[in-house]
Amino acid sequence: MSVNEGKIPATLAILTRNSGTTLERALKSAQDFDDIVVCDGGSTDDTLEIARAFGARIIAQDKQFLDAEGRIFDYAGVRNQTLHAAKHNWFFFLDSDEWCGPGLLDAVRGVIRERSERGHGAFWVDRTYVMRGEVINCAATYPNRQMRFFSRLAVEEFIKKIHERIKIKPEVAPEFLDGVMYIPFEPDIEAIRKKWDYQIAVAAAQVTPLSLWDFLDAVVHSAKVSLLWFARLFYQRLFCRGKRMPLKFEMERHYFHIRLLRAFWSEVRLRKHS
Repeated sequence: MSVNEGKIPATLAILTRNSGTTLERALKSAQDFDDIVVCDGGSTDDTLEIARAFGARIIAQDKQFLDAEGRIFDYAGVRNQTLHAAKHNWFFFLDSDEWCGPGLLDAVRGVIRERSERGHGAFWVDRTYVMRGEVINCAATYPNRQMRFFSRLAVEEFIKKIHERIKIKPEVAPEFLDGVMYIPFEPDIEAIRKKWDYQIAVAAAQVTPLSLWDFLDAVVHSAKVSLLWFARLFYQRLFCRGKRMPLKFEMERHYFHIRLLRAFWSEVRLRKHS
């Protein structure tokens, strides 16, 4: 059976923990992958039952990458577990609440068909927000891309404990994959802040100890990102047509940077007093 007709000769990897409300949608959107790896953090709902119904292989998240409450604090470490468990050279990963949009799997098939199962490549994938069932056409963070599809021969491993990413080999030139994947955007600001507060705590923990110069470098970087987002926001308010990200959520990302810098400043002060 050819790549066009049968299962996609690639590994799909998903991290889960009590993801029963969203996992079925994610797996349905990507069920053509020949090999599905679910790396679970001790789910007590129907997550594992759903995963098994889709033929997934289940591995446990290594406790060395989890905190005392079982939450992931080293995302790169857990992602690398799935990378090492993959049966195929080609690798694609989703979060348990994301799903593949129209044309994305066809694009994956096309790459593997053209380059063979032992081929090389690393591809950015466009990501689009969905809020209350509506696709967000205009957002200051667009284009929102991540390198989600790649050949294991073209990469080294995942790096960074938070906001993890795959490290590609120096000789590999990143490419863009047709299609889109969807990301649900929580319409509750308090829920967003709770989620981002944990990310801030993990980010602050991994930069300890932090020098004053490191802190100033973080300030400059955050300022550049915020200025870019403000410029995009201005442009999109004028020219973008379609469903817009509500302004209060656009501004929340800037507040995130302020809270992150506060956490970093606390690390600088702790170093001064140590």
